[in-house]
Amino acid sequence: MAPPDRPPIEFRDIPFQGIIEQSLAGVYLVFDERFQYVNATFAEMFGYTRDEFVGTSIRDLVLPDFVGEAMEYYRLRVQEGVPSIRYFTHCKHRDGHTVHIEVHGARVDYHGQPALAGVVIDVSERVRRDQDLQRSRRRLRELASYLNSSREELRGQLAREVHDVLGGMLSSIKLDVFRIQRRVSDPALAEIREITEDLLPLIQDTIDTARQISDELRPRMLDTLGLVAAMRSELEAFGRRNEIVVGFTVEGGEPALSMETATECFRVFQEALTNIGRHADAATVEVCVHNRDGRFEMQVRDDGKGIDRSSMREGSIGMLSMAERARTIGGSLYVNARAGGGTVVLLAVPGYMGRRSNDRTADR
Repeated sequence: MAPPDRPPIEFRDIPFQGIIEQSLAGVYLVFDERFQYVNATFAEMFGYTRDEFVGTSIRDLVLPDFVGEAMEYYRLRVQEGVPSIRYFTHCKHRDGHTVHIEVHGARVDYHGQPALAGVVIDVSERVRRDQDLQRSRRRLRELASYLNSSREELRGQLAREVHDVLGGMLSSIKLDVFRIQRRVSDPALAEIREITEDLLPLIQDTIDTARQISDELRPRMLDTLGLVAAMRSELEAFGRRNEIVVGFTVEGGEPALSMETATECFRVFQEALTNIGRHADAATVEVCVHNRDGRFEMQVRDDGKGIDRSSMREGSIGMLSMAERARTIGGSLYVNARAGGGTVVLLAVPGYMGRRSNDRTADR
């Protein structure tokens, strides 16, 4: 059965009043800077009834620090003819707390005069969530910075214990074995002499291992000769271990970085090399250090298969660690795939921080 013929619905026949009154968004009409109409949703956002709200001035609703901005947007639409503007502002609730709103408004004709009509959305909950998220991120960054600082302090203590205490004990054992060896010249004690001869290289290997562990925990060269020398030594050792051709160039000499900043730069450098060794399958690695005009830059380039872009988006633990270390010292980290293959890591520290890095006694 065919539906009966009906005349087309005209615009004026649509029941806008009912739609407006039931809208989840606040609806308003402003003329001469005062609200001439608001729906119940709009009035309830600020703790009023509709009748109480009508006649309220924009200046009375918006917080003092934001009145100028709100009135300028009003002027642009009503007086300058800007069709529509969307913006965020801060208003006051009847009980005194702040209401964050998103405003959409356009110029309309009201009894032959220009007026302003639009909708308002209460975004206070979203703003609170964003603020909570920002606080959480700030606390996580503070925690990460504290953990990095504590870890470096612990590494330094362990390195000194291994180098000074354990190394000293092993050296004493080596001297005692030498003494035993000198006193067992009697042929009847030949077996003991053989044992001491076997012990000496083992003790020396143990001493070398202890020194290596100490350097891995906290490179002595970083404290004694500075960041550039420590980086050069680390790169050369990396090249030998991985059978990779390495190159190192410096412009400007040793940077005047604080010990904390130098340490964080060195750890970023170590992590960059670690990533190359694990993932890049590179044949060559080039490191360039620039130190000029109060800016320190470190660039690590390899010719490997390049960093995976999805990994860059998701962020590996190593990448996050490097970025956080850079942020801690006020620097910036850039990691990009090279056009011809490989990856480039750039750490830039815009200004020197703290005392000069050669004032190491004071820093410790």
